[in-house]
Amino acid sequence: MRQWLFAAGAMVALAGCSSGSGKTGAELFATHCAGCHPDGGNTIRPTRTLKAADRHANGLRNARDIAGYIRNPGQGMPAFPVGMIPPDDALKIGEYILSRFK
Repeated sequence: MRQWLFAAGAMVALAGCSSGSGKTGAELFATHCAGCHPDGGNTIRPTRTLKAADRHANGLRNARDIAGYIRNPGQGMPAFPVGMIPPDDALKIGEYILSRFK
């Protein structure tokens, strides 16, 4: 009986470790980003689009850079803490941005 309870407890603990929502990068972008970044633009700061040239000029070259940036973006953009966008989802958003906005 103890072994069964231990195994059940371990499975519950592992289920709680998931750091993603299961949504695609496109779905996450639509939920969290598209309002201010329609078609990769920027409604608040037009010179800071999601196009490759603008991303590179601002040091955002890969999905990890983008995931880090959404945590502490600076003036004009709200921060998205881990509780709002889990790490795996932040990376999916970054990968979607890289693939979608060239």
